[in-house]
Amino acid sequence: MRRYLLSALFAATLALMVAGPAAADRPIEISDTDTFVDVDPCTGLVQEVTIAVTFFVHEHGHVTVARGVRTLTTTGGYVGRGTSSFVSNGNVEVFRFTDLLADGSGNRIRASGVFVVDLASGSIRVDKFSLTCLGS
Repeated sequence: MRRYLLSALFAATLALMVAGPAAADRPIEISDTDTFVDVDPCTGLVQEVTIAVTFFVHEHGHVTVARGVRTLTTTGGYVGRGTSSFVSNGNVEVFRFTDLLADGSGNRIRASGVFVVDLASGSIRVDKFSLTCLGS
């Protein structure tokens, strides 16, 4: 699921690079889709995961703030939604996400993570990820 986090971070970074400065009262809207293979934490089976996300990006001087609204589907029958946020203030970049998915038999999955980069040193301060089967 590490690819999940990196894909989300890449999408947020790409969205911010493509987006020009936005007025404080109206964000720039950018949509992206990513598909990858991962393991279902409830069954252990490999499945394909597709994330469709729309980012709403604001520029406030040297601070960039993006909010993401996500829809997720898997070939294992899961469907869900999630949110993400990205903030860059010139010193650090912070990316967070939380997703909840459920399948037809009542299995539920929660994926969440936070990733913090120190821009001065290029070092990763925080790299936490969790993929949990919540059962049925």
